[in-house]
Amino acid sequence: MTNELRISIGAGMALVLAMLLTIGSGCHKIPNGGIPIYIKIDSPTIIDDGLVGNINWKIPDVYVAVNNTDLGGYQMPATVPVLSEGDARMIVSGGVYKNGIVSQRADYPFWRPDTFTIANPQAGQVYRHHPVYHYYSDVQHGLLDDFNAGTQFDSAMTVVPDIDADSLSGRVWQCGALVLGANDSIKGTIQRIGSTIVTNGREAYVEFNFKQSGTSQAVSFDVGLQSVSSTGYTTNNTILTIFPTNYWKKTYLDFSNFVGSNTGSTFYVYFVGYNTSGAPVNFYFDDVKLLYLQ
Repeated sequence: MTNELRISIGAGMALVLAMLLTIGSGCHKIPNGGIPIYIKIDSPTIIDDGLVGNINWKIPDVYVAVNNTDLGGYQMPATVPVLSEGDARMIVSGGVYKNGIVSQRADYPFWRPDTFTIANPQAGQVYRHHPVYHYYSDVQHGLLDDFNAGTQFDSAMTVVPDIDADSLSGRVWQCGALVLGANDSIKGTIQRIGSTIVTNGREAYVEFNFKQSGTSQAVSFDVGLQSVSSTGYTTNNTILTIFPTNYWKKTYLDFSNFVGSNTGSTFYVYFVGYNTSGAPVNFYFDDVKLLYLQ
């Protein structure tokens, strides 16, 4: 079942289950008389365990299970009906828009689920929970660039102060800038020193923050991953073209298949900016990460 389908049906799953149990009540005891409890989930947090550098996030979805029963996915904030008797052992996981596409939702594979128990819940009651997620302790990285001590990209990427106090990091630091003049229709930058990555069929993602200096709709940038094999064969995988706003956004890009198909290659993150506006534009980047699991 796709994640988007799970999202669409998740909110009604528990109540449908309640109806089915009511129909069959002659044979089965109905938990709590068919009256669910409700778990209100909002305001998720990612804890910095020192594993992947600066921590910031965008978590639009949550996936929920109770007592080992999968209840599906929900858009945040969510109020989840749970038909369960006795202690409710909850597992919630953070979901993202995979590749920046709202219709492609994914349980982000690098965050450890939040687990908690609601002891002796009362039917009809609402229980509120703010999830706390941690990156898995075995997460690997091929790139961590927060631009606060220079940059790991080539000379086309400059380091500038991040004057936006509303930066996703919550603090004013430095960020990277890909600067295109009025006559620059295209300009790219690539990671200087790549990493040899082996995932053994597991996940690999690039996550980063981005914005542009203005509001023009005539500018965009590509983001991709380049692989260089042991024999020097080069392949570029551009996964997404982004039309940025003038305020910070975050995206999560799934390169799992590309990395898995080029096992043992050296990988480099790259950005390519396009400008047809006739005016200068800066593309800004921050907290660029290439993460993977082995």
